[in-house]
Amino acid sequence: MQNVLPAPGKTGTNTLNIRTLHWAGFSGIVVLVLVTSGIPLPSVLVVALGVLGIGILVLSWLGIGRLAAALPERRLHWIAVSWCAPLLAARPLFSGDIHSYLAQGVIAAKGFDTYLVGPAEALGPDSPVTLAVSHYWRDTPAPYGPAFVAMARSIAHIAGENLVPTVLLHRLAGLIGIALMAWAIPRLARRVGVPPSIALWLAVLNPLVLWHIVAGVHNDGIMVGLMVAGLELVLMGASRTGAARPALITAGVIAVSAAANIKIVAVAGLLFVGVDLFRRATPAGRVAVALGLPAGFAAVTVAISLGSGLGFGWVRVLSGVSGQVHSWMAPTNELGFLVGGIGKIFGLDLTDGAIKVFSLIGAILGLAVGARLLWLTYREKLHPLYAAGLTFAAMLVLGPVVQPWYLLWTVALLAVSLTTGKARWILAGVSAVFAVMLPPANGGVVSLILGYLIAVVLLGGTLVLLKRKGHLPEITLRKSRT
Repeated sequence: MQNVLPAPGKTGTNTLNIRTLHWAGFSGIVVLVLVTSGIPLPSVLVVALGVLGIGILVLSWLGIGRLAAALPERRLHWIAVSWCAPLLAARPLFSGDIHSYLAQGVIAAKGFDTYLVGPAEALGPDSPVTLAVSHYWRDTPAPYGPAFVAMARSIAHIAGENLVPTVLLHRLAGLIGIALMAWAIPRLARRVGVPPSIALWLAVLNPLVLWHIVAGVHNDGIMVGLMVAGLELVLMGASRTGAARPALITAGVIAVSAAANIKIVAVAGLLFVGVDLFRRATPAGRVAVALGLPAGFAAVTVAISLGSGLGFGWVRVLSGVSGQVHSWMAPTNELGFLVGGIGKIFGLDLTDGAIKVFSLIGAILGLAVGARLLWLTYREKLHPLYAAGLTFAAMLVLGPVVQPWYLLWTVALLAVSLTTGKARWILAGVSAVFAVMLPPANGGVVSLILGYLIAVVLLGGTLVLLKRKGHLPEITLRKSRT
């Protein structure tokens, strides 16, 4: 097994390097928060400086990754806290989904069925809350499970229709999810033999967490946090005997089921861990696993659906709502756009039909991949956490909707199950690309192109200057066999 460790005699230098990278990343976040705060600046400058801040953070994060194996977990926790802190005061960035969360909470608080009506019908097309929602979603019902809608409703009872307290309360839920990740990720990593500090760096300090859970206020944070915490509890219980075993497994099933009642995809984690438990159980134990885990998930789902008063309408809208908008990042949609473009040459409108066909093909392939990974897990060819992470990756490649924050589903599980440095750096590289993919502010095409070009020039020039002055952190590494 290969671990990346600091070279002898370089401890003080590496400590300085970590401190430099830590506060460089912090400064990049502060720049991003300031330029998007509403200060009157030309849009091209907002994009340029915002992307510059994003780039500084991403490069700092990658630099810390080179030394992560030698860092104590508490140091990474401190870096995560300090990086999250400035973003608590930021405007919602990279996405307007928080406006949909606000609308869904207000709709539910007013007693309407969020799974039947959208913001325009429930609140009126001229409501300020409706007008703040993207026009793509003003007529669509909530695509989320009852656990999230019930939370959004509770927040609406507290914050009303005011955006600022709504953002802060949803960010609090996201921070709870991050805290659950910080607790579970090192423990899951140890079970697979992955250095916990590296897993923390890759999953919790990941720029996608900062940009899309804290700044972007997406509910994927609390969903992923509950999922990984639940999986850890299930695996912890499986390794115990006596009364602690069923208690921990039950607690884990409840947590993962709650995550799935936010976004149903979380149930995949429980499915793979369940298959692994089934494989390792005695004949009587297999009956308990085969009946107990599905029954536990069903019981939690029924309790949340009925206890919240929201019912089971969310099951009806699981398919179709999010797919109403053709995500340009989804490979299946890209193929549809390609066929549609060719069709236009011949005067044919093929785009929608082609996207439906490729989406269907993607769904079939996704099911086949998932089934194959389940079989390999059962045959003990793959660790269940690794197989679940690959399943989430397949969802991204073959699904009809892809967003940068969706990558966190697979990052959380692959961070604790990838056992080679090369594989981790590939995942880190993909995360870095996704982290700079969305601009920090809206603007015309010209502003976006010029803004990104200016940011690249500024960042590249700064790096060259620092290199010449000898101010760049020197990261000296050696490989040690253990």
